[in-house]
Amino acid sequence: MIARSVPIVVILTLTALLVSGCEKKTPEASPNIAAIPARVETPELRMITEWNEFTGRFQALDRVEIRSRVGGYLEEIRFKDGQEVKKGDVLFVVDQRPFEIELKSAEARFEFADKEFKRAGGLRKSNAISEEEYDQRIQEMRVAKAEMENARLNLEFSEIKAPFDGRISRNLVSSGSLISGGNANATHLATLLTVSPIEFYFEGSEADVLAYHRLRLSGGITGERGAAQPVYLKLQDEDSFLHEGIFNYVDNELRTDTGTMEGRAIFDNADGIFEPGMFGRMRATFREPSEYLVVPETIIGTEFNRKYVYALSADNKAVRKYVTLGQITEDGQRVIKSGLETNDRVVVGGLHMVRPNALISPITEDQVATQQEGK
Repeated sequence: MIARSVPIVVILTLTALLVSGCEKKTPEASPNIAAIPARVETPELRMITEWNEFTGRFQALDRVEIRSRVGGYLEEIRFKDGQEVKKGDVLFVVDQRPFEIELKSAEARFEFADKEFKRAGGLRKSNAISEEEYDQRIQEMRVAKAEMENARLNLEFSEIKAPFDGRISRNLVSSGSLISGGNANATHLATLLTVSPIEFYFEGSEADVLAYHRLRLSGGITGERGAAQPVYLKLQDEDSFLHEGIFNYVDNELRTDTGTMEGRAIFDNADGIFEPGMFGRMRATFREPSEYLVVPETIIGTEFNRKYVYALSADNKAVRKYVTLGQITEDGQRVIKSGLETNDRVVVGGLHMVRPNALISPITEDQVATQQEGK
């Protein structure tokens, strides 16, 4: 048994020697590693207006479903589908003959009741009729007058007019159709809505609402809650916020299902580019412009949930500086709210070779310009 165990010991000894030999042959890191050339710049200090951005939808300032107050046969349609109409324009005409007949009948009844009332007045002075009979004649005259006025209104309502200036939809019924009117189930004939100005509704998160209130309470916002403030909007096919409007309303409670609060802005729409139901992206600010450092968006790295940029230490080694980000400017610069100083040297070129603690040979913007001029 002992003789058989000897080779195992020998093998283990040889293995240990081989491992030891390999470890001795591992080359040591050279202290003279070449510096990595990389372009560096100091962050730019700018006056920045901080924007809050919201997505929302346009809605007509006024919108009404056109329905008739009286029923009957639809005799005439006096508009073209989709045209703009003025307040008071006649849109539909219901067959007026029944209403004209009813008005003539009511006028005749009123004329008779009025004569009876006047005759009763003369008889009452001579005590030829009782006071009760005189009161009855008064009541009959008043009822007849009310019926006449109602018949006149029904005749007027047989012409269905536009309640305000706006654009009409297509007609939803055809001439000759029997329509109902005067109740909740009245026939829907068309839809009329205003064109200009137009409202834009959006939702703000609870964090947006709190930030707004904190700023208002600290005096950063002047005016009352929901006071008019300028806002800017862009459409789906636009790259910049071209359209200026006015923020003029904030709701009085957060929605419990979404945790958001509704706000509203109003925009001029004289050229008709905005359509009800259209989406837009709006930005608003409630703060005065402030100074912030900005760096190119492309140099920002991510480590888990933290953002960083590479900067140079005093001995030109790359170090990660963790930063708090703000908005992106129109020219693609990222606002840095904290984490950088104005004298920091930030790596902006050659980042694919840069690692933490790597020795950097900094190339400044002036050097790059000189090289280009030499070429």
